[in-house]
This record gives sequence, structure tokens and C-alpha cells, in this order.
Amino acid sequence: MKRLSHLSDHMKNEQGVILPFTVMCALFISALFLHAVALYHTDIQFFEEEKKWYEADYLMKQTLIHVKQTLANAPENVPSLSQTISFPRGRATYSAAKNGADVWVVNVSCVTNAQFRYDVQFQFHVLTNDISGWKELY
Repeated sequence: MKRLSHLSDHMKNEQGVILPFTVMCALFISALFLHAVALYHTDIQFFEEEKKWYEADYLMKQTLIHVKQTLANAPENVPSLSQTISFPRGRATYSAAKNGADVWVVNVSCVTNAQFRYDVQFQFHVLTNDISGWKELY
């Protein structure tokens, strides 16, 4: 019994280093782990946002091909055109109005299946088959 009492007295005077060091290491490793989880979460959000823009950009490119062909072959006496086109990844709507003899002002709106919207306005020159004045609408 005297030994236990002596051991207990000895422990009271002991200056501990291991417990505070272990707690600091555990907190540091926890902070690193939480930081890695936050970075992973940010990467996932970035990927999802880029995926939406990629799909909308793909729809826009497909729509522009269709719009260019339609406007290049449009009869001269037609003052405006509009159409909705369905694609496997979404739909696009465009409206075009003549602004002079060879220039069309076009508004295009693409909506993906995930309901992400991409709207643009531009001018299409029939003689050169060029697009100018590209303006993205937000």
C-alpha cells in the first residue's frame, strides 16, 4: 500500500509531455484531413459547373451550325425567322431578324436537360458566312 501511495505522489509531481504532444499531433492531422476534404469538395463543385458549361457550349455549337445553314439559305423576302430545335442533351431556340440586306441579328437560347441556360446575341453576315458582335447574355 505504501508503494501505491509513493507511486501516486510521484505521478502528481510529474510534468507530462506525451499527452499534450499527442493532442497537438491529433489536432494537426485532423486539420490536414479537413483541409483535404474541403479541397475535394471544391473540386467536385468545379467539375459539376464545368460539366454544365460543356453541355451548354456543345448545344450552342450545334445550334450555330443549324442557324448558319438556315440563314444562308433563307429567301431574301423573309424579314425574320425563329425556330426551336431539340437535341439529345437539351433544346435551343433562336430568333433572327434582318438588319439590312445581308445581315441578320440573331438571339439564341440553349437550355440543357439539367436546365442550365446559355443565351447569346450576334450578327450573321450572309455574304461572308461570318458571325460578329458576339454578346453573351446573363
